[in-house]
Amino acid sequence: MRHDLPGTDPARCAEPYRFNDYRAALGADFWSDDPALQAVLAHHGVTDTDRLARHGVYAATIAADGADTTDRPAVLPRLAPSDAFGQPHPEGVALPEPTRRVLADSLRAGLATEPSALLRYGLAYLGTQVGDAGVMCPLACTDGLVRALTELDCGEAGAAALAHVLSQEPDAPVHGAQFVTEVQGGSDAATNRVHAIPQGDGTYRLYGQKWFCSNVWAQYWAVTARPAGAPPGSRGVALFLVPRQTEGGTANGFRVERIKDKLGTRCLPTVELTLDGAVAHPVGELRAGLSNVVRIVLTTSRFWCALAGVGFISAADRIARAYADFRGAFGGPIARFPLVARTLDDLARDRRHLLAVVFDLLATWERVTEAERAGRVPDARDALRTRILVMLAKMTITRRATRRVHEAMMVLGGNGIEERFSSLPRLLRDAVILETWEGPHGLLTARLLLDIQRLGGDDPAALVSLLLGPGATEAEIAADGAALGVILGTTDPHERTLAFFEWTDGFIDRIGAVCWRAVAGR
Repeated sequence: MRHDLPGTDPARCAEPYRFNDYRAALGADFWSDDPALQAVLAHHGVTDTDRLARHGVYAATIAADGADTTDRPAVLPRLAPSDAFGQPHPEGVALPEPTRRVLADSLRAGLATEPSALLRYGLAYLGTQVGDAGVMCPLACTDGLVRALTELDCGEAGAAALAHVLSQEPDAPVHGAQFVTEVQGGSDAATNRVHAIPQGDGTYRLYGQKWFCSNVWAQYWAVTARPAGAPPGSRGVALFLVPRQTEGGTANGFRVERIKDKLGTRCLPTVELTLDGAVAHPVGELRAGLSNVVRIVLTTSRFWCALAGVGFISAADRIARAYADFRGAFGGPIARFPLVARTLDDLARDRRHLLAVVFDLLATWERVTEAERAGRVPDARDALRTRILVMLAKMTITRRATRRVHEAMMVLGGNGIEERFSSLPRLLRDAVILETWEGPHGLLTARLLLDIQRLGGDDPAALVSLLLGPGATEAEIAADGAALGVILGTTDPHERTLAFFEWTDGFIDRIGAVCWRAVAGR
């Protein structure tokens, strides 16, 4: 028996609420919906857009689906201490299949190895918007390892590892990792204690514990250690190449103690690792190990953090804009409300301007790298601009990404905090990790301020002009030069550091405005 309410017709009940239009507005192609990226790359002379177009579709579909799948608690990486026969597991961790598949596809697409840096990072930027740290961190680490093995001597072992990474394998990713941090020092790598014992044949064996080891399942690790008899401090820290497996396929003298239970980048296995006789090959001069790590490996990772920060902002802009145009409340789309409109404006501006910053920085960095690889002394102005802007961009853009992703979540209201509705919760957690990796704000602020005082403090306006770029106006140079001069002239070191930290956030915006004007031809 039916008990319909009087006067109602069940056949005429309202259709259920659907999000189809919102989902359609998100699109399935990160390249075609990004005129800012197209303009920036065209400005820098990139013409091979077919590969970018293909990867734009791949990132928005297959890679995005993989990220959503692997971020679920039931399938996160887990510890694999031993194999079925009680021997140390050759990878140490077990990972979901989508991570392996998307990483392999991304490596073959050239996201870590494409010779053209502008094209490589254009492809990488498309991939970062997915928010899959299990793929992006290995790509960044592989990029840094390739740079190190290309620029520094590591003998036959290094040449073989480099060839293996560049050629890839048809059915599995070949990638790299970097293990620097130790429990007692954190960012103070000069206090590292892992020690390296020479074996008399050019190899070393490493002993000790590394505290943050992301991407432990990579085939090749760049590891810092202190050779026997080396002096204390930074000059005593060397860089080594450590294959994860021996030639016989067994674990190369390591033991995974546990997987870190991190706030973000949960699909990336970051572990505590004990080295117990791992065979290692020195990379470059032993006494220059830490210097090479900072100059090549950490610089590369810091650039990736900044690039990913812009990618997160781009994803947040796409999601928030699609939702604000779709969602109706109180008689119209929520995009018309002032605070929502301001959020959308901020996201769109940062998406354009900060993207222009990272690729302008990349063009300068590549000139330095090309000179070094050719055995020439790089232009001093390019070298100084690269040194400062890499740290400045990493520090400010990752901090901005956290803020903008959070603001985008608020546009979606309750749907913004629901894990399956969008990638924003994952992006927010991962943005905090981007802020932390490769030097937190305090370390980078102190290092930046020290470098600026030492290398450009005698003429703040000239330094500001260099950092802003050739399109800066005299008024812009004068204003920031005067502000920086006041900061550098502050006698109290605590007040000086705090004032400098606050100044950097606005300064990256002014660099972005100058860089975007150059892209837009204004």
